Amino acid sequence: MTRKLWEFCLLVLLASLPPARGQIAGTLSGRIVFTSAGHGWTYDNAADAWYTQRGDNNEIVEDYGNLDQMNMFVAYCFHAGATVVPFRPVGFQTNEVVVDNDSPAVRYFGVWTDSSATANFYGDMGDVPYRFASISSVETTTATYTPTIPASGFYPVYTWVAGGTNRTSQLYRINHTGGQSLVRVPHYMVGNGWVYLGTYYLNAGSSSVSGSVVISNLQPTPTVGVVVIADAIRFGNGMGDVIPTSTGSGVATNSGYAREEECSRYWVQRSIGVGAPHSLYGTNLDDASDNVGAPPRMARHMNREDRGNMFKRIFLSFHSNAGGARGCRGLYNNEAQNGGTATPNQFRWAQLVALEVNNDMAAQTNLEVPWSTTPTNLVTLARSFAFGEINNDSIDDEFDATIIEVAFHDSRDDAILMRDPKVRNVMARASYQAIVRYMNEFDSAPLTFLPEPPRNVRAVANSTGGIVVSWDTPGSGGGNASGYLVYRSTNGYGFGFPTRVSGAGSISLILTNLTADLDWYFRVTATNSGGESLPSMTVGCRRSSRGDSPVLFVNGFDRFERPLNVRQTAGPGIGGPAGGIQTFDRIKPLLMNSFDYAVQHGQALSKNGVAFNSCQNEAIINNQIRLTDYPSVIWAAGQESTADETFSATEQARIAEFLNAGGNLFVSGAEIAWDLDRDAGPTAADRSFLNNQLHADLNGNTNDDAATCTFTATTHGIFAGNADGRFDDGRAGIYPVQYPDVLTPLGGATAAIHYSGASTGPAAIQHVDASTGSRVVYFGFPFEAITDAAVRESYMFDILRFFDAIPAPILSNLVAQLNSGTVTLSWTAIPARRYRVQYKSNLDDIAWFNLGSAVTASDHTASKTDTTVAGVSQRFYRVLLIE
Repeated sequence: MTRKLWEFCLLVLLASLPPARGQIAGTLSGRIVFTSAGHGWTYDNAADAWYTQRGDNNEIVEDYGNLDQMNMFVAYCFHAGATVVPFRPVGFQTNEVVVDNDSPAVRYFGVWTDSSATANFYGDMGDVPYRFASISSVETTTATYTPTIPASGFYPVYTWVAGGTNRTSQLYRINHTGGQSLVRVPHYMVGNGWVYLGTYYLNAGSSSVSGSVVISNLQPTPTVGVVVIADAIRFGNGMGDVIPTSTGSGVATNSGYAREEECSRYWVQRSIGVGAPHSLYGTNLDDASDNVGAPPRMARHMNREDRGNMFKRIFLSFHSNAGGARGCRGLYNNEAQNGGTATPNQFRWAQLVALEVNNDMAAQTNLEVPWSTTPTNLVTLARSFAFGEINNDSIDDEFDATIIEVAFHDSRDDAILMRDPKVRNVMARASYQAIVRYMNEFDSAPLTFLPEPPRNVRAVANSTGGIVVSWDTPGSGGGNASGYLVYRSTNGYGFGFPTRVSGAGSISLILTNLTADLDWYFRVTATNSGGESLPSMTVGCRRSSRGDSPVLFVNGFDRFERPLNVRQTAGPGIGGPAGGIQTFDRIKPLLMNSFDYAVQHGQALSKNGVAFNSCQNEAIINNQIRLTDYPSVIWAAGQESTADETFSATEQARIAEFLNAGGNLFVSGAEIAWDLDRDAGPTAADRSFLNNQLHADLNGNTNDDAATCTFTATTHGIFAGNADGRFDDGRAGIYPVQYPDVLTPLGGATAAIHYSGASTGPAAIQHVDASTGSRVVYFGFPFEAITDAAVRESYMFDILRFFDAIPAPILSNLVAQLNSGTVTLSWTAIPARRYRVQYKSNLDDIAWFNLGSAVTASDHTASKTDTTVAGVSQRFYRVLLIE
């Protein structure tokens, strides 16, 4: 791609991917960030109907846009060390498991004492309120919360502990599929509600090793408090279950929407402890009015203002605006008209956020439409009323609060920008940076920002038995990096075991302690005294113990922009009790481009026993990795389309050189043919590349969209006999494939897969070049979007076999036990593949004989025993991979 990946768009691992090691110390360590997202699904008590408080404006429903914005913001604050308290759930996880202290799912070690409290605990009257233990200079006491997770995925994790003067900075060990992450929460400063501990990848089922939270009594340094508290731990957000009170003629029901999509009032209602006043969420007004003041009331309830000054905590709520203007606004209350409603430094806090957002947005290039810098007044006050969500009547001088109206959703241009995930990321980053500026100005916090993520990461096995992970330095927009952390994973989603690399200029690491013949995945973060950047793209590598030539995987999918947005249909009730059903944009980065498609490809390669290296397409453009060093290359173009250019002129030249040298290429992606061969736009070189290198043609604009997500193998292609498959249409949790191309084979190519359903045209082609020996397989849809892992593995097997890239099985550990009449053979194997063991008694014989039935490997080794060798003087064996 000629257009560089936005230096900040790697955030997409952002709001939902785990920090993996917990929190490192940063500028916001020991500081509390209260945050909310305005509006959300609300019950109208008189109309007996649920509704969103704002309607569909230019394909934005503010109730949802605010939530998406808050998710991105939370990631930045957490990576800067903050203790984050959100008043709408984060993480887009509709499953939930809440484990209370008296649940059988909690295992206690050491001396714990039951509390005799009659209020201020999570649960119900009659429960054990909570348990407590004394802190210690060495860990002597733990409580392990092990939920039964309903489905594998990313789970936000929260803790509920009553704050108090004797509380400590409590240590939580979060065990997940990437290892163990450590997070400390200063419960002497905050408690009595859900506090965010980060988001982690958990497997379905119950595992104390890879899916639990351990509360430890290990004291912090410096020491504070005397006890740790074991009360409740939440995994996931769940579905809304509040049934409001109807004042109309109907019967109230729950919303039917995800809890995160409801307004803050209901999250607060489900968050309060026993004995807490119901006035925190309900003040005898309608639910919409109650919702306005619920976040600041709950923030004050959770805040322990007697510990530290008011500048150690802050409140920020996200909204978008209406009224015919453009640009961002920070909000504050007018003391002259509404005395006592502004927090002590509210004007300055509003000004800092608005200036930071405006300035950072004005600095952006390559936006769809320009950012408006015409407003001279970036702060707005209520001229006849006070904003309830930042009203000091609720806050009582305990912290400063503002609302940032990030832009105007009734402006077509602003709406286009707010629907762009890159723009939302800049706004989230700017909002976090404004907190740092505020705390620097009022509390002398260091003015150090997080670095941006490292770029262009690659992982390559070297000749001395190691794996080299390399990267380019971070881009602009954040602080300077002073070092890096390289994380590893065995499943590509749960990351841990970080290795520190010191020095901003040190941009590679050799790992020599990783087992061969297993797939490993890596990502890199940049660090400085401000904290830890969001993570880089994910890369993978499998090193062969026998020296097999690796396949190279190239991730060419770095597009991250508005057309990839998730489309959501909701209603009735959009914009009011009488509102209808609407379809609008959502920004859920993991369902747009998660930048980790090395995982699906790597797992399919590993299941077939094939070694691989991986990189981004920028490494090919920059000649940091040469295609011609590999016999076979896999290139994933995802949904690049015309916006990011599927194959630039440089990439086309590199691939042509590779194929002319006899290399084998598997390329997949939607809209490759559209980008290179639509009726108007492509160059002659583009069309030639598609026709002569990929051996395909679009054959008219009508073939841009197959209008189906199902496919079947042709009867005479390399996939003959394989199961039918489908790729994601938006319901499988990968990403919705929007425009799969219908291909026309050219130059001796033949169809290998056909679409099924609405279109039966070719979905994939295969080609053999008689002069160079190169082989090409080209999918008109993204390989990673195939919904069934077993289908991906079987189709990858046939591609690798077509490329002659399947390693021959190794016959090893042959033992002749003629005295007992047996010979045991074992060999390295590909799990789930079938092998045939054959024998002959003389090497001069032509025929080989089958030794019993075929063997299906259940692991990376397989074996077969020959019990027919008694009295045989010699016997020769071979092992064949048959499917």
